[in-house]
Amino acid sequence: MILEVENGCFGYPKQKEILKNINLHLEKGHILSVLGPNGIGKTTLLKCMIGLLPWTSGRSLLNGTDLREMKSKDIWNTISYIPQAHSFSFSYTGLEMVMLGRSSHLGLFEQPGAREIEMAEAMMEKVGITRLAGKDCNRMSGGELQMVLIARALINEPELIILDEPETGLDFHNQILVLNMIERLAHEEGISAIMNTHYPTNAMSIADEAFMMNRKGDRFYGTTDSILNEHNISRSFDVNVIVDEVSYKDRLIRNIIPVSLT
Repeated sequence: MILEVENGCFGYPKQKEILKNINLHLEKGHILSVLGPNGIGKTTLLKCMIGLLPWTSGRSLLNGTDLREMKSKDIWNTISYIPQAHSFSFSYTGLEMVMLGRSSHLGLFEQPGAREIEMAEAMMEKVGITRLAGKDCNRMSGGELQMVLIARALINEPELIILDEPETGLDFHNQILVLNMIERLAHEEGISAIMNTHYPTNAMSIADEAFMMNRKGDRFYGTTDSILNEHNISRSFDVNVIVDEVSYKDRLIRNIIPVSLT
């Protein structure tokens, strides 16, 4: 297993515990989707999984080693974290933003050089965004910036990428573009992925496993097909749904149709 969480619990000081007895794992080349309504703690869970927030109790293991026993450099040479796309205080071009992904591989006072520029250009070509090399990130569309952030994550040569709501705010075309990229990285290149999403249909389309939370205290975890069913989705999102299946070019496609609020 590349990542394991054992009995993870977390709560902010003087507040009610948000996460309790979380247990899950991720295999190499698999995609895990984390789902649940707004404010349930999905982003907090991602941060606890990879040590950005410390578990109150419990632990995370990266390739079998407790994160608390690892050097920060070793952790961030293995994991790349892609936050929700947003604006930046400093004005970076697409190429400069991608180069920042090599920071964990450089010495304390070492600056990116010709090799990092070459790697960034090659990664942008691989992701299909060479046209964005000279564009200011604060002037990019949501879809453009999300692909730049993915390229920044990949130039780190990680074994695991963590994506916080990668498709939120994107139009239909860009959602599919980002989801296809995540699926290709995991299932063709063996880079494991964990992503938060508000969209069960998107999780159905690419995820191998799903972890779903709700305000009732339920935790659903297992293979995507077994977890993302009508009962679990309806109970977690307070929406009555029907899960429809259609066959297209020898591929079974599952879609979620909302019927009414519960």
